[in-house]
Amino acid sequence: MNCYPVNLDVEKKSCIVVGGGEVAFGKIRGLLAAGAKVEVIAPEVCPQVEELFKRGEIFWTRENFSAEMLGDETILIAATNNPELNRQAAESARAKKILVNVVNTTGGNINIPSKIRYGDFLLTISTGGNSPAFSKFFREMLEAELGENFGAGLKIISSRRREAKKILPNARARKIFWQKILTQETWQLLKDGRLEQLEEKINHALESFGIESQDGTD
Repeated sequence: MNCYPVNLDVEKKSCIVVGGGEVAFGKIRGLLAAGAKVEVIAPEVCPQVEELFKRGEIFWTRENFSAEMLGDETILIAATNNPELNRQAAESARAKKILVNVVNTTGGNINIPSKIRYGDFLLTISTGGNSPAFSKFFREMLEAELGENFGAGLKIISSRRREAKKILPNARARKIFWQKILTQETWQLLKDGRLEQLEEKINHALESFGIESQDGTD
């Protein structure tokens, strides 16, 4: 499948997960992490899903799925171990223009990629539905390489980005500035957790570029 990649804002949006097993639980956690309002439709659920319900984190409709249950949800995830039920849920949702993901089979119109998230830092990995196992493997390899420092580094760079816009109003100057900052050295600083040195590097570059900009040398 030749997919167009996009990150979707589902914060405070209604989403449905059909099914309540361990696979469904994984999908539910992903939606909750993104701030979605999640309704689970299933006669029975696994202990982990039931615990989320008891804590008030999700809604639970203890019935078999039917098309009449759908409203204006953003996403429906069909995650039961019944392929026919998954197909029916997917068809009903697509008819109402709801985005659909079907677990372990065809019938949906979106794939949910493997992801690495550290705060606002989000990296997604997809094989177009061809091999979820490979996506998981690749994610685990990247997680061994990356770490929480990359999320913290993003916060530092984001705050300095605002400063750079003030000091360097010229788009070309800002491009050159970030090319000088985001180097292999910066990658190593993030990996090693040397965030203070990263801040020093950015601050020094901002001072230098600011002087050049004021002198009209850029």
